[in-house]
Amino acid sequence: MDWVKEGINYWENPDCPIEYLEGALVRLVNEVEGVELPIEYFKGQSREFLQREIEHYEYVADK
Repeated sequence: MDWVKEGINYWENPDCPIEYLEGALVRLVNEVEGVELPIEYFKGQSREFLQREIEHYEYVADK
């Protein structure tokens, strides 16, 4: 993962592959809500949507 930058959240990093964001959101939904989704569930969503949702779920997961 050569796109990882110290001090920046992965979802805010413009170099983070969109496929990584899609998978991360699936994992977060499972962790926070206990809902298992197929890995392709968020495929085709915009980067902005994924970033917004990941930020929300990361916040909730930290609580």
